[in-house]
Amino acid sequence: MEALLVLMILALVIFGGIELSQGIAVRQALDSGSGAASRALSLDPSRWTFAETLVQQTVDQNVMGGNAPITLQVYDSANSLRSAAWLSGSPFGTAFVVEASAPFQTDIPFLPDSAITIRVRHWGIVERYP
Repeated sequence: MEALLVLMILALVIFGGIELSQGIAVRQALDSGSGAASRALSLDPSRWTFAETLVQQTVDQNVMGGNAPITLQVYDSANSLRSAAWLSGSPFGTAFVVEASAPFQTDIPFLPDSAITIRVRHWGIVERYP
């Protein structure tokens, strides 16, 4: 009986650690991809689909299995949600924030499934001359 209780707790700790490492790996891939996307949008704000593809590929190439659909959004410096068209028409020196998010589903034995959304943000400034 004692061994069974210890094994249940041990399984919870082991699988919880594995899920935690997967979540950290997905966040790191999302962070890396959104940083590269922010830089690409700084140089050419009209390449929104390229930025989305770049972040999606970075998350998909994650070794820990992060094949989650990403969402990419842009905000102005006042933290108001904007569109890709706004960014494309922005003049030189306009500050923006790129937010990338991906859903993450944990699968830990003996605990209810919990879904979270991992979000990262990167600042950028339009560096394209008119």
